Amino acid sequence: MNEALAGEVADFGVKVTIIEPGGFATRNGKNPDPLANGHMAPMNPAYDGLRRRLGAAAGKQPAGDPAAAARALLKIVDSEDPPLRVLFGQGFHPMIEQAYADRLKTWADWQDLSAEAHGDLGQRHQNP
Repeated sequence: MNEALAGEVADFGVKVTIIEPGGFATRNGKNPDPLANGHMAPMNPAYDGLRRRLGAAAGKQPAGDPAAAARALLKIVDSEDPPLRVLFGQGFHPMIEQAYADRLKTWADWQDLSAEAHGDLGQRHQNP
């Protein structure tokens, strides 16, 4: 939706940037539990495995400094030509590169089916 919004408002001089953040140390002062920020639904045991994998992956990256993120955000705001998308944080750029490489490979592998799905309207109109 944000990419569509960026296209719709560009002619009015409005620029949109999608911030894709990593983890940041945003604990409130009352509770030292990093999962206690905000509201959480009761934990569903069906997601225990996923929660463990995500927690292990998140634990490999140090938490970012929210004040540094705020300063970086202001640089984007002040930029004449801000990016449509920007990553905030360290360490997940290689993961993003791999995700896009996998996506491009899948599209290439299935290109024949993509063309087939387009069909040929001209031929269909000739042969009802």
